[in-house]
Amino acid sequence: MGSPYLNNNETIILSTHNIVINTIPAEAILTNQRLILVDSRHTQLRPQDVPFAALETVTIGDTSAMDPILSLSIVMKDETRHTLGIVFPQEPKTRRTGERDEWATKLKEASIGAQQEHGVQPAELAPPWVAGEIPEEAADGGKGQGQEDEKYFNPPLSPRKPRVSPPSGKRTVIAAGVVVILILAIATGVYFFAPSLIGIGSPAVTPAATPVATPGVSPVVTATTTPTPLPTVQPTATITEQPVVTPTATAVETSVSQGAIPQTGVWVRIEYAGNFAASFGTSGRLREIAGSGDQLYQIPAKDEIVEATVEKLDDSGSLLTVSIYNNGNLAESGTTQKPHGIVEIHTDLRTP
Repeated sequence: MGSPYLNNNETIILSTHNIVINTIPAEAILTNQRLILVDSRHTQLRPQDVPFAALETVTIGDTSAMDPILSLSIVMKDETRHTLGIVFPQEPKTRRTGERDEWATKLKEASIGAQQEHGVQPAELAPPWVAGEIPEEAADGGKGQGQEDEKYFNPPLSPRKPRVSPPSGKRTVIAAGVVVILILAIATGVYFFAPSLIGIGSPAVTPAATPVATPGVSPVVTATTTPTPLPTVQPTATITEQPVVTPTATAVETSVSQGAIPQTGVWVRIEYAGNFAASFGTSGRLREIAGSGDQLYQIPAKDEIVEATVEKLDDSGSLLTVSIYNNGNLAESGTTQKPHGIVEIHTDLRTP
């Protein structure tokens, strides 16, 4: 598979289409040197690279719609951490969990190898993968660009072939052929089944014989009995009542939909309408997840310092609220409305 983005001695390991990165339709290429991200909406926008040495963590999970998601924590030049949530949308009767797992394995191997050789090296990302305005030349399809600017743009990863519709004359011929086939099928059914249908409920009547007059012999009149037609018995439809199947809810080990706050244990509640990435727990025992909506997760801790970090994965200004509860009581909470905003909480649950 050729690509206008490859360097010398660079080969493609994986490539995928139909993914969503932080709510943006995208495509991705994994080579032996880097991770390439392509915005599917703006084909004139230059692809961006993520160096392997900038990948701090690679985790997997599922969205609220049960689509596989791959969460990447990237070290930025300002020493912050930026999360990219790569969602693999699933069509009906399809599963992309294996595809996500393969990407996660390859990225982890590449990240470990690069950091062992070069150490952690920060990345530099631009819109749309971080908050900010997309250049006008990309948004309007690159109209009005001069020769000097053309070097900053590349053709899309894999141009889509337009769907070719059959000519109107062919459509007419196809429709006429379908009509002819239907007529022949109906005529064949009438030919084979009409005699049996006509005979049902109508007993055959044998015509009476006409006596022949013979000279000198009295004609014998034979009485003809007309059979009495039997009444037609209409079949009685038997209605079988189908048992009502009650769906069984599948319990998640430590994550449940928000209801009442449990009165025992330590819990973190995350409330956000969009997708988020989070890590929570105690020092050295942090758990990383990705999700959306109003969720409640248990933290296995008692009389310890508990921390939680939650980041919004989109540009929405909706409110993100993070709260920590200890034995049913609110210990600490935090909120943010910034696009890609982050809420960090550190609370000491040790008895004073």
